[in-house]
Amino acid sequence: MAEETRDKKKKQPEQAIGPAAPGRISIGSNMVIQLLFAFILLLSINYLSGTHHRVWDLSQDNEFTLSSQTRKLLTSNLLDQRDHPVRVIAAVRKNSAYYARLRAMLEEYERLSRGTLTVEFVDYVRDSDAALRIADQYDTSFIEDVVIIDALPTSPANDKDAKAHALETAALRRAHIRHVAVQDMLVFASDQRKGRRLIGYQDEDQLTTAIRRALEGTPRQFYFLADKSQIAGPEEDAPWTFLSRTFDSLNIKLIPIRISGLEKIPEDAAGIALVAPRFDLSTREMEVLREYWNRSRAAVLVVLDPSQKQQPPNLRSFLREHGVTPREVRLSTGKGSQQVFDVTATFTNATAVGDLGNASTLFEGASATLEIRENAEDLELRQIIPLALITANENVRAEPLDGGDPIPGPHYLGASVSRGNERNDTTAEATSRMIVVSNADFLQPRARHKEHIDFLLNTSNWLIGREDLIG
Repeated sequence: MAEETRDKKKKQPEQAIGPAAPGRISIGSNMVIQLLFAFILLLSINYLSGTHHRVWDLSQDNEFTLSSQTRKLLTSNLLDQRDHPVRVIAAVRKNSAYYARLRAMLEEYERLSRGTLTVEFVDYVRDSDAALRIADQYDTSFIEDVVIIDALPTSPANDKDAKAHALETAALRRAHIRHVAVQDMLVFASDQRKGRRLIGYQDEDQLTTAIRRALEGTPRQFYFLADKSQIAGPEEDAPWTFLSRTFDSLNIKLIPIRISGLEKIPEDAAGIALVAPRFDLSTREMEVLREYWNRSRAAVLVVLDPSQKQQPPNLRSFLREHGVTPREVRLSTGKGSQQVFDVTATFTNATAVGDLGNASTLFEGASATLEIRENAEDLELRQIIPLALITANENVRAEPLDGGDPIPGPHYLGASVSRGNERNDTTAEATSRMIVVSNADFLQPRARHKEHIDFLLNTSNWLIGREDLIG
């Protein structure tokens, strides 16, 4: 009996150990499976991160997030339809305080372009051999940090004599190669205490403008009717300077002309601008205007000055024929017992304003209202389509200048007009277009807001048929 008891005690540990063995095997198998899945997950994340690259801008003011206009340019047909990529060369010293910012921005340009734009960096101090090679190729010398943009098209077949071919090549290089000094990308301010100091950047503006110019080559000509327009002169940031600078950023050259001395608007006109007209167009001048407007792809920008008691009659009649009639009223809002002429308004969802649709803004100074005959049958029969672009808010009052009762809303401060069949793909590019704005003060520095700049950029692109670049 004692021996049997001892035998049972010896067997008991073996029986306790027996069922535990499968458990340890199960735990080990689970760990192997988990490690395998973790390895597969790691490979998947690595693959996805390599094929679906994405960048987050964590800076406080989104300094490295490119604007929608730049993004649209980088994905536009101007780049996609090229035979070879645009070449961007940043000749910038690595020890420059601006190097890191510029590198991050240009790499974002390259990423968004999807291979249609390439970027290379050259330290012209440390890498003198590469710098000399590039300087020789682009006939320049590196005395300061600079970005070179080469958007030369494919060279034409050389079936001309040597002199003609050399002249053509030189003309192409002037039109499609641009240099942007890094110093021009910086904004400085001066004061008596701190002297000259850096206060901001305009690098994206400069780079995008230069890329657009290099791609398109020779700028388009937009004629400014100087003898009919009343606009402040060339002093810094005056309306004329602002207008010409804005057009220049779109590769459009604003050229003053006198319509009184013209038989017709020049054939190379991409558009004409009439800003704050104080003097009416004569019968002969109206014939010149109408002849231009009846051309294929005409573009007209009209900015009215409501501070006048009456708009020029012949111009007003021309606008009324196209469904937009300036009214002799003043827009205002009540602020307590005071009458304030600053008007809050909202952009509509029309194509011409781009992604400003539903955005609100403030128009300071004198504003009038435009009567817009949308969906009028007589206009549709003539293939004329007027649309509202800017609508004053409901609390805005429109009081006639003759002291009559206020006019009920809605009140419009901006309109677009297209003449032709825009709904047909074969004729859409041949339509003529016009923009009318009933406030001229938004061109003044004191009353200018960011939305006004975007509005002018977008409507200008729309006028000349660049809908794919509206942002």
